[in-house]
Amino acid sequence: MPSENLLELEIDPDNEKAYGPCACCGQMTKRVWGYLRRNGETVAAYFVEWTPGHSDRAANFDFICGRWGDDTSADDRQGIAVAFRHIESGPSFMVINAEDRPLSKSSLAGSATTREEVLFGPLRAVTFDMCDAVYFNDSRIGELTPPL
Repeated sequence: MPSENLLELEIDPDNEKAYGPCACCGQMTKRVWGYLRRNGETVAAYFVEWTPGHSDRAANFDFICGRWGDDTSADDRQGIAVAFRHIESGPSFMVINAEDRPLSKSSLAGSATTREEVLFGPLRAVTFDMCDAVYFNDSRIGELTPPL
């Protein structure tokens, strides 16, 4: 269940792209991205990547969070990576090492977090709030959500 902080986060979808084909199934992989805002200020960029048609409906949610604006640089932001899977009990998010994702090479982030840094630090709550905000509000990833 989403936390009350989710109500503070608004998504601003930006763009999307397809690339591939996927080596295992031949389908094109999709990537969508946008921004998360709180009280009108950007707090993160997000990227969701998955291959439509995969039976597991798995995806990667990548975030670049921190300070944004003219007076900031990549050093003010860090990358966070989360694997999304459907398990027996329902949809599941699992923090993974951002160093293992392409976002670790992004010029937008000064650092990439480890799983431990997120789970045992102040980023834990905000990370799962960001996941929920995107999962529940970006209609472009609707095929990842379970049917009602």
